[in-house]
Amino acid sequence: MARLVEPPVEPAEATLHFRLGGRRFGGLGDDHLAAVLTAEERAAFERDGFLTIPGALDSRDVERLTEAADRLVADERARHGLRPADMVSRFSVIRFDPAFVELVDWARTFPKVWDILGWNIQLYISHLVEYPPETWGGAQCRRPVWHQDSGRPVLELERPAPRLSVKVAYWLTDTRIPDAGAMEAVPGSHHLDAPPAEANDPGWDGVTRLCAAPGDATIFDRRLWHRHGRNLSDTVRKALFFGYSFRWLRPLDYTHAPPRLLARCDPVLRQLLGDGRTEVGWYQPQPADVPLREWLVEHRGEAALWKPPSTQPLQ
Repeated sequence: MARLVEPPVEPAEATLHFRLGGRRFGGLGDDHLAAVLTAEERAAFERDGFLTIPGALDSRDVERLTEAADRLVADERARHGLRPADMVSRFSVIRFDPAFVELVDWARTFPKVWDILGWNIQLYISHLVEYPPETWGGAQCRRPVWHQDSGRPVLELERPAPRLSVKVAYWLTDTRIPDAGAMEAVPGSHHLDAPPAEANDPGWDGVTRLCAAPGDATIFDRRLWHRHGRNLSDTVRKALFFGYSFRWLRPLDYTHAPPRLLARCDPVLRQLLGDGRTEVGWYQPQPADVPLREWLVEHRGEAALWKPPSTQPLQ
């Protein structure tokens, strides 16, 4: 009988890899209310499947997050024996540096997420990618291929597919440089079950390169057909991807968020990090499970809450 080799797995209880000290996290405020989705942004997102937020991070934010990313990448290279030319892809980055935790409810982007998905949401993935130039000869990601995000749901859900989640990409390096790995997308393709046949034609004008300055963010629907551009420049591309989903989906980042971290978070951030207070709350959320809803009602009123596609009463 062949011996079963168990794959390496993360601990069931997520480990926190930084000292908390006296730090506390979270807290929505006026800056969040000032960044809610405008009518023009909503129309663009529904039409195109993505939305770019210029200057979502200021220069100090970019510097701080780049330093945190570089520390994590150095650890990953040492742990896995990766060369400087090899690509690094690390999930669950919120466990590795407080700078990443602060992005979960970031004032310039998170309000747009709640206006797209509503209040019954969580962070399901936090992902760092460092993509060195292919000319360095390292082990890179697969060739650019059109895809939708979310793994098994892409294969197992009936079509047309539901939204389920959105991602926020934070660009730490300049992808406006030619061939610097800018993300490519087919606008409006989040309504399609397959990428257009012309998408692989280099002369087709239906592909948009989402070129971004350091500090820009791109919010995109997980159904959007997209791919990474090839990095043939002399610049390392660095980006963070934070994904948000409905709370009844399992997170990709962890089985349970680190309890020591949850203890230092305000109620809304606890919700976003997967905390639940009632057994039925994942499918029938009670007020204690979704403090984001209470905060939105208090500060924006019931009328401003996200309206679900169905008006069927819950049983």
